[in-house]
Amino acid sequence: MLEQLARDQSEIKLLNIYKGLPISYETNINSVGDFEIFVPASRQHIACLYYQRETYLQVEKLPFLIRSQVTSLNLAKEAAVLANFEVARPDIGKRARIRVEPGEPLIAFIQFISSGYELPAPLADISAEGAGIYLETHLFPVRQFRPGNEIMISISFPDTISQKIIKLATKPLAEGRGTKPLLYSTGRQDGKVTISARGKIASVFPELELNRYRVGMRLYFQNLARMVILQYISQRQAEIIRDLRILSDELYSRTK
Repeated sequence: MLEQLARDQSEIKLLNIYKGLPISYETNINSVGDFEIFVPASRQHIACLYYQRETYLQVEKLPFLIRSQVTSLNLAKEAAVLANFEVARPDIGKRARIRVEPGEPLIAFIQFISSGYELPAPLADISAEGAGIYLETHLFPVRQFRPGNEIMISISFPDTISQKIIKLATKPLAEGRGTKPLLYSTGRQDGKVTISARGKIASVFPELELNRYRVGMRLYFQNLARMVILQYISQRQAEIIRDLRILSDELYSRTK
């Protein structure tokens, strides 16, 4: 199949997920060896390949992605040699919303609606419609983290993210009956703003090699809370792209 794509000079995409942000590059296969292919890539994507040592091939005619390992890089020709191909997990590249990993450690407080059970967990990533957390294996409460269980989540962000948004609110956010406020400030002394939202457990994946579980949650941010999330995601996108550009410059400077 790869030989046919090379002969036809069919377009393929290289896809990497860098700090939660999808980075893609349209290219084609220059040549095919016994076990590997040679593909051009952009300078920034070369940096992704260097630090992650893998990439995903996306072909329009295929219903799945192909995972491949990076065996070598040619910085002068801005190209990569890829090998060890396999069908990727079906969830790779399927997210409708961009998720970003936090730039600094953030803690999410999860409370289960049915039991009142609450625990803190490191935030893995977040989008406008969901988030992921990590839980160590020995601390993982299996009964609580079942898909479909309803939760309330609270996360504190740096206040620089939301000061402009908070100024837009001329009146305090009213609390509904029997519910917590969707946005509340913990005060400017600690430089944090805290948002809350309801949601459900969507997925649970064991990461045995890291001795932890990754839990995905479907969240329903509203009003100012949603504005804070969108502002945070926009800022993190810009930071991640800038970091990748810096990594690319550092990588190419080593060859001079």
